[in-house]
Amino acid sequence: MKFNITDFVKPWVPGLEEYIPGKTLKGYIKLASNENNYGPTLRVVRAIEDNRLLTHIYPHMYELIQKKVSGYCSLTHEYAIVGNGSDEILDMILKVFKGPALGFYPSFAGYKLFTKILGENYLEINLNKDFSFPVDEFIKKSKDANILFLCNPNNPTGTVMFEDDIIKILNEGKITIVDETYYEFYGKTVIPLISEYNNLIVLRTFSKAFALAGLRLGYAISNPEIIRLLHKVKPPFNVSSMAQMAGVGALDDEYATKMIISKILKDREKMYREISRKFRVLKPNANFLFVDVSPMKSSEFCEKLFKEKIIVRNIGKLEGFEGEYVRISVGTEEENRELLRVLASF
Repeated sequence: MKFNITDFVKPWVPGLEEYIPGKTLKGYIKLASNENNYGPTLRVVRAIEDNRLLTHIYPHMYELIQKKVSGYCSLTHEYAIVGNGSDEILDMILKVFKGPALGFYPSFAGYKLFTKILGENYLEINLNKDFSFPVDEFIKKSKDANILFLCNPNNPTGTVMFEDDIIKILNEGKITIVDETYYEFYGKTVIPLISEYNNLIVLRTFSKAFALAGLRLGYAISNPEIIRLLHKVKPPFNVSSMAQMAGVGALDDEYATKMIISKILKDREKMYREISRKFRVLKPNANFLFVDVSPMKSSEFCEKLFKEKIIVRNIGKLEGFEGEYVRISVGTEEENRELLRVLASF
């Protein structure tokens, strides 16, 4: 049999850059993936345990979790869609709407990857040298795009956009995704703008503040017309039973989550102060810190921590920017204390 696999592969696939997640190793403190290391609340754990024998039944609580997330956002269920992580919802958006897409650099790598997986063009412009957002330049470039990605707070920098600047971009009339993955740590949202801007999609996740990264649960809030279109490309039973149950439990236990978030924010400010004594740290607005460790190499910095059984995210050099960067998640109080103890010896 004569067979050459390249004859069957879509031409853009070989050139894709594979996404490489942060390491997870037993016995190590992982501060690399912006997870909530306190873990899920007791109500979430009970929700999973109480329903663990239902795994032989197809997921059947979609409408309930849909109503829960929309209620969390003070809206009705017609404004919400739920996915297998916010990554899946990005995929749905790119299936429904035509490219090209435009984003900032550096920002979440998924925007570029998911766009290119579907064979669409991805455009990007650099953030300013101080990692603030060049809004006017972005608006000018948006003339060449149909889909606009705004990560707020931005990953990996932790910088934020002002609502007035987001409104300027919305007024361009393009499909505009505002990724609020870190909303619970920032506290500001543009969801109220949905009533005025029917081109706005707000993306959220349960992976960070609600500590459900391992169950994959995300959602989008938008006007009902866009939500209906996204449902047309949503796979059936896309969210597992356990994820649905855990999401409902998490939103029923919102007070407990807020208490954990307050601990994370308190430690974040302490880490910001202490690490700033030795390195340049951007003011944080999420549950992580973006640190320029130069004149050290970022690889050297990460290796020194790794030897002490602490894992952080090596960002490295960024094209067009000076410095050597790492991203450090805020862990539990004990983990953060150990990180600062080790850094004191650098």
